[in-house]
Order: sequence, then structure tokens, then C-alpha cells
Amino acid sequence: MMKISEIRVGRYPPALYLELDKPLIYVVKGMAEKWVRHCPLVDAEGVLRGMVSIRDVVNFLGGGDLFEKYVGGRDLYRALREVHASQISYKPPYVTLDDDFSEVVEIMLERRVGALAVVDGDMKLRGVISERHIVSLFSDVKTYVKVKELMNTPLISLPPEASIVEGQRVMTRHRIRRVPLVSNGALKGIVTVKDIVKFYASEDTLSLLERGEVERVHGTPMSYIASRPVYTVEPHEDVGDAIAVMRRHGIGSLVVVEDGKPVGMFSERDVVTKLPMIKGVEIFVDEAEKRIVAGRVAF
Repeated sequence: MMKISEIRVGRYPPALYLELDKPLIYVVKGMAEKWVRHCPLVDAEGVLRGMVSIRDVVNFLGGGDLFEKYVGGRDLYRALREVHASQISYKPPYVTLDDDFSEVVEIMLERRVGALAVVDGDMKLRGVISERHIVSLFSDVKTYVKVKELMNTPLISLPPEASIVEGQRVMTRHRIRRVPLVSNGALKGIVTVKDIVKFYASEDTLSLLERGEVERVHGTPMSYIASRPVYTVEPHEDVGDAIAVMRRHGIGSLVVVEDGKPVGMFSERDVVTKLPMIKGVEIFVDEAEKRIVAGRVAF
């Protein structure tokens, strides 16, 4: 079997990592600047100690229980500077450079996580492997699996005028990373957790928070930070073709549209966690080509 160190899938070193005692504002700014969803935390010797997920950051900024726990009636700007990254971190699953590549997919499937830390024999952080890295290795072939077999329904959406804090609460409540904006059945944009963190990390927003204008920030319409155009796929299309579209545009999801109406979401996570569970589908690593080959071999 091929070792992780041989295929070198992932990012080495990680685009973003911080020491445990760094204030959370460094995580927010770092995620926005590096455009990543995870921030590994290390001690002074570089040993892996935790991981902060962008979903927990969105929760902290107003989406749910972390906001209530660490901010509540306090000043959000002050909380960002006083709460340490370690306080909202989790113990991350990890792999070593000597592990087989197949273990990466197995752990992501079992733990349903979007990223794994890569460490050496001394538990020092060396890299990060994410769903994006895994999906990028899939061969450009037909899988004979349709998008509708993996997509998430019903579609969770909001109107363009919904506030950013409403979007954060929806994302936190449903554990999703993207919310399409829909008006009268038509797609008007899409907002991701990355878009939200980038908004909070901007100098304009931080200035408002420093002046105590949290309600004004939270009340900003989702349409203000929405991405356009919104890339779509139809339910009957092959998963391999959908992966190719995401890869071509450098995105992690597609809105599923049927008869001109948005009906669901299809994402990288669906590929990593659901495709292996489809009856008759086999997935294997082509060691010579360093690619993942997946497809339905029995119907």
C-alpha cells in the first residue's frame, strides 16, 4: 500500500496553524487570509494539541451556544481578543506520514470530519489533509453513480434579505457550511462559512465591533457577502462529472437544480463520506497514477 509520505496528498506545512494560547481573533484573521476551514493548534515544541473548525468560529461569532457561552452580554470584539483558540478547539483525528493512504479515507468516513492533521513520530504537526485534497485525486471517469444518490435534501436556504446572524444560526443548527439564497424559487447567490469569516475579519467589520455595534454587524443582509454566480448540477448527472465541475471552478459544492428549481446540495463531503457507502461501488487507489478510481461495478 502507498504511504501518505509517498503520495504527498495534502498541504505541508499547513496554510494556517497557531499556538494554543493565541486569541481567537488570530484564527478569524488567519482563516480569512489563507481561505481555509481548519486551524491546527500546537504547543511551543510544535506538537499537535488541538484543531479549530470554521464552523465553531461561526458559532462563536453569533451562530449558537459558543456565542452564548463565551460572549453572551459581553463585547464580541473584546471576547475575540480574550478567548484563546484552545477554548473552542477539539481533539483532532490524525494520521502519520507512515500511514497508508487508504487509512485517510477510512478515518474521514468513520469520524465524518473534513480534515485530518498529519504528524510525524513525535506528534509534531507536519501537514493537513482535507476533503478538497481527497476529491482532487479522483480520476476523471464516469462513476455510474448519479448526483441524486448522494445529494442532501431538502435544500436549506434563506432569502437574500436574511441577516448574517440568521445565516450563522442556520449553519450552526443544521451543521452545514453553505446556504443558498433563494427568492421566488430562483437562486440569487450562495454564502459559505468562509464568506462569513472573511466578512468578520475585514477592517470595516472589526471597526464596527470595536465600537460595540454588534447588532449592526449581525443585521447585515446575507446578499451583501454572497458569491455569484452559483454553480449548479442536475440530479441525473454522473458524480464524476459533478466532481469535474467543482475541480474546474475551485469550489466545494454545487446546488442541485431540477426543472429550473434548486432542490438540494452536492458537496465534496458527500463524495468522501457517502460514495463508499453506495451499494456496488468500489474505490481503490491507483498507486502508479497516484489517483483514486471510483465507480459502480455492480447494480
